[in-house]
Amino acid sequence: MHIGVLEDDLDQQAFIEQCLINAGHQVSLFTRASELRRATQQQTFDFLIIDWRLPDSCGMDVVAHLRQHDSWRGPILFITASQGEDDVVKALEQGADDFLAKPLRPKELIARVNALGRRSSYAAPRPATAYPNTFTLHTDAHYISVAGSAIDLTEREYRLAALFFSKIGELITRAHLLELVWGIKGDVSTRTVDTHVSRLRRKLELDGRHGLRLRSVYQSGYRMETCQTTHVEQVAQAQ
Repeated sequence: MHIGVLEDDLDQQAFIEQCLINAGHQVSLFTRASELRRATQQQTFDFLIIDWRLPDSCGMDVVAHLRQHDSWRGPILFITASQGEDDVVKALEQGADDFLAKPLRPKELIARVNALGRRSSYAAPRPATAYPNTFTLHTDAHYISVAGSAIDLTEREYRLAALFFSKIGELITRAHLLELVWGIKGDVSTRTVDTHVSRLRRKLELDGRHGLRLRSVYQSGYRMETCQTTHVEQVAQAQ
């Protein structure tokens, strides 16, 4: 998993990083809340670890902002030196999925991270109402219908489309697409991704006419967004 860690204590930060790397995770480190919030708009994270005491904010406020304003749906592990019951309750109420008190213990940290990661992976898929019913994903046969017409897609195009449909409203970076759909990690040219996305947008008519738009995010990646269909399209769908 790609894990973002918000911790201003550099020794504690290094400790968490080493534990996660040893467990096979990719880690991005942040010391200020503003840095993490900006990064979540530009990168794709699977998991966040957030400390309570921060130089420019309170971890509780960061969690609440991510959940309420940034539509962050992934797991959040909250860490703090406090072990008071009220603090635990408050962290969970603000949107944290789990809570760990300092001093952190390596095995327990990794066990909590892995457990939350599994829970997130096994979460039920979004219902069909998450996107317009003009689109139908045929998961067994790996094709997509648009307004009742089956669209011929390659296996890779279908996997790419299914990923976008499962994360409507979320930014997906080119690097993340390369890793998930192509199985490639590292600094690799993303022209292949751009070509496939352009072809997918054309085939599935993801230009807003059916209520979905696959939008390029400058120097970052792509985001599938819901939008209002045109009056002409609404009339056509009603007929």
